[in-house]
Amino acid sequence: MSPARSLLAAALAAALAAGPARAADPLTEAMKPLDPSAPVSLGIGQPNGPARAAEAKALLEPWLSGAMGRPVRVEVLADYDALAAALAGGKVDLAWITPVAFVEAQRRSGDVQAIAKSLRRGRLFYRSCLFVKAGSPVQGPADLKGRSVAWVSRTSASGYLFARATLAADGLDPDRLFRAQLFEGDHPGVCEAVRSGKADAGATFCDERPKGEPPAADGCAERPPVSDFRVVAVSGPIPNDVVACRPGFDERLVEPTLAVFARMSQSEDGRRILREVFRADGWGLAVAGDFEGVAVAAKAGAPGQGSPGGTPGRPAPKKAAKPAK
Repeated sequence: MSPARSLLAAALAAALAAGPARAADPLTEAMKPLDPSAPVSLGIGQPNGPARAAEAKALLEPWLSGAMGRPVRVEVLADYDALAAALAGGKVDLAWITPVAFVEAQRRSGDVQAIAKSLRRGRLFYRSCLFVKAGSPVQGPADLKGRSVAWVSRTSASGYLFARATLAADGLDPDRLFRAQLFEGDHPGVCEAVRSGKADAGATFCDERPKGEPPAADGCAERPPVSDFRVVAVSGPIPNDVVACRPGFDERLVEPTLAVFARMSQSEDGRRILREVFRADGWGLAVAGDFEGVAVAAKAGAPGQGSPGGTPGRPAPKKAAKPAK
């Protein structure tokens, strides 16, 4: 771990041990030399549609402004590409961003830094799943041949890239497997496409379950009941979404920002934010090695890669994918 990461790890431990922020908290005090009226911007995407993004903005702005002791402005970006570009280009100070979009932002600017990673069901990762309606005759990935599929977008980790990489790892060419491929823009749209019969299958995210418990199409929670769907393929682990900062973000704000997210689970209002905005239990420390496999999976799942490839957590039928450089 680098010295900077060690400091962040120590800050996270201190924040959790200290409990809710108090006036004499050194992490809060570290912000005082900065102009308290200077706003901080947080970019977010629309993984669950524009209505949910607007609700997230309405909840986040007042809570984060109070917790950080300065105005926080939330900017809703159209898609993951726009979010990655805004973060790398310094158009937003912070971003709640998916792993693939974070890797893209780092490709554009190596100075983009992950601060915190979401925690769900005690895990710092999740998976992509391909799912069908509960009564579908499809039993496995090979049965999808000649059928239609609904994706989120070409830059969605769970809603496109990791699902396609999983098919490639099973020796299937995702460019030739399907009769039609639809892009719905968000996870609820994918779920509706499958439920209505517009598409035979879809890709979304699924949380890690206890051993022996079958996976579920958790990305369909906004379009219940999830029991309407059945998972037919699951990817390897994907690092959870992160809060990241732009190049040149004031270093004096990094540790206080980490502390704010680390303490989110320690108040009722904070737990509401975790539950309703992030669908998370808390936040942990993000480290550089978390994202090494994401670039590999993104390449394996990209159009025109054919089959077979390789995806993190799954054996490739011929040879393993090369590590990301």
